[in-house]
Amino acid sequence: MDAEDDLFRPPPKRPYQPVEAQLRIPAEGLRATLALLQRAGQLESGLFWYGPRDAVGNGQVQYIAAPRQRMSWGNYHVSPAALAEIVHRLPDGWKPLAQVHSRPGQRVEHSNYDDKMLSSRRALSLVFPFYGRTNTVFPQGVGIHEWQIDCWYLLDDNLAARRVIVAEGPLTVEDLR
Repeated sequence: MDAEDDLFRPPPKRPYQPVEAQLRIPAEGLRATLALLQRAGQLESGLFWYGPRDAVGNGQVQYIAAPRQRMSWGNYHVSPAALAEIVHRLPDGWKPLAQVHSRPGQRVEHSNYDDKMLSSRRALSLVFPFYGRTNTVFPQGVGIHEWQIDCWYLLDDNLAARRVIVAEGPLTVEDLR
């Protein structure tokens, strides 16, 4: 990060418009997400949730991958080659459903850096505080962001709980770091 501008960004110009689509993740997937983030220690790290998405936008997380990446206390970077390594493992039709990363403190709002580094605007972006060492009931305290109207919106806890649901389902987890 080169400047304070990389940390803070202006608020959205228009209000968020709630959507009906839901992203479902198995409880095992949520536990695996936290374990992967915590495994990085005191470094920010990123991972991706993939799976099928239906015609109205509902997604089911079935694959969680932590790609090869450069990690530091305040950010992480996944190269295009490392992302391609994951994408080439996916079954036909599976989509990126969420990009997930950790933060050192409790701030879970996107930075300008986060906005620039996201791999897809069609996926949600989740930010877990305290390097994934959280003791709240998901999704409380987790920054769940959705791209809409040319901006990443941080959903409040009520909207986040309607947008990302913990449910049962098959899951594969890989740590390629």
